[in-house]
Amino acid sequence: MTGLALLQKHRVDFNILTTVHAANAGYPLEVYRFLRDQVGTQFIQFIPIVERDNQTGFQEGDRVTNRSVTGKQYGNFLIVVFDEWARRDVGRVFVQIFDVALAAWLGEQPGLCIFQKTCGQALAMEHNGDLFSCDHFVEPKHKLGNIQDIPLIDMVASEQQRRFGPAKQETLPRYCRQCNVRFVCNGGCPKNRILHTPDGEPGLNYLCQGYKAFFTRIDQPMRFMANEIRHQRPPANIMAYLARLEAELRRRFAGANRNDPCPCGSGRKFKHCHRRH
Repeated sequence: MTGLALLQKHRVDFNILTTVHAANAGYPLEVYRFLRDQVGTQFIQFIPIVERDNQTGFQEGDRVTNRSVTGKQYGNFLIVVFDEWARRDVGRVFVQIFDVALAAWLGEQPGLCIFQKTCGQALAMEHNGDLFSCDHFVEPKHKLGNIQDIPLIDMVASEQQRRFGPAKQETLPRYCRQCNVRFVCNGGCPKNRILHTPDGEPGLNYLCQGYKAFFTRIDQPMRFMANEIRHQRPPANIMAYLARLEAELRRRFAGANRNDPCPCGSGRKFKHCHRRH
């Protein structure tokens, strides 16, 4: 916080990278509001911690440590933060995964490698000159060579690296290929594809449940914001739009009896739905 205060004193732009893990996954609003109100940041990334439980430290095995966030937790975290952001902070606070999603709803390619159709453009070089296919796979089987022995361009253009990139799309399970939110998710990062699909096919992303819940939940707000941009209007108009919807719902709730169908359209009785809130 002292270092942050120094940046702010000298008006240096900064971006907060916040990990989401087992300890803070249950506190999305507390985390977001702290970053927004106490830290005063405009730019936030929420990075899920999915840590393999093995002795090598490499991306192998299908178990994760108890520090890892679950897919359900991560999805809920993003949903709660998004609901707050879409009502108060559009155009004022920029959350990376929300920006990436909006690009996808506009028909653009995601600007984040984990959501692109193919990968292989985010290579990693260690201090000793070793080059690896990706910064998520700094391990022996993905080593391309050493810059002291092989020119960088030769390693980047190698057959090994050319195979690495398209493999992300080529190994996507049928369950993912048929998914409604594939256009934005694209199966997520290959390092997290450690589960089996409901029909037993390997290669399902560990965070799939969360991604699917989150991207499904934000579909309508994203459609609204994308439409505003196409008509050269600010996407921040979503805040006024949501405020009008909520005012209308409150009006309808006020006239609902306990046993009436809930005005929210859930299909449940009012007493079992929004009346409880």
